[in-house]
Amino acid sequence: MIKKISLATLLTLSSLSASDTLKPMLQMGYDWGGTTLRVVEHNTLSYGRDVNKIRAGQGLSFEAGAAISNDNSNMELQFLVGYKFDSDRDYNGEVTWDVIPFTALAMFKSHRWKIGGGVTYHLNPELSGSFDGYDNNGDYFNDRVDNEYDNAIGGIAQIQYRATEALSIGVKATFIEYDLINSLPGVEEAKTVDGNSIGIVFNYTFGNERSRFR
Repeated sequence: MIKKISLATLLTLSSLSASDTLKPMLQMGYDWGGTTLRVVEHNTLSYGRDVNKIRAGQGLSFEAGAAISNDNSNMELQFLVGYKFDSDRDYNGEVTWDVIPFTALAMFKSHRWKIGGGVTYHLNPELSGSFDGYDNNGDYFNDRVDNEYDNAIGGIAQIQYRATEALSIGVKATFIEYDLINSLPGVEEAKTVDGNSIGIVFNYTFGNERSRFR
């Protein structure tokens, strides 16, 4: 699958004409949603009992890539690769859910708006970590998780508003599922988890020309 995606990207880049423009871009976002993978409880003197959920579609993402556009077309292609994770920690441990997303989008441009969608391929989805210590009864515990999921392909729908020549703000919906391939023995885990999510993205594109008076 990675070879196919890489080949498609190379063919796209090699087909660029002199009128096409390739601009580097950075994207940061946060998503909400998906199956709850773990519930982490915090007991603090000031706030009492606090609960945080690690979800399969949730997390902070950082991506880099390029946008390909043409002045004679309303279509823009975006190619991104990044890192997405959700994590919770305390003095006695940490648990992390992370994936490496490869994304290709086709966006239709209209004035300051871009709307479209595409495909995303998530590499190495994994939930890992541990917490240890003593419970209220004085008994020692060690909670561990080490779940590996199969690489997954999904879809994305996205809308962006260009706030400035370089900065865009958008809303993104992701539709994807992860199949469990490995976990700790003796621990019952769901074989398939829902990674569907909705999130907000901030996109910065380099190489935009500034307007000026002559």
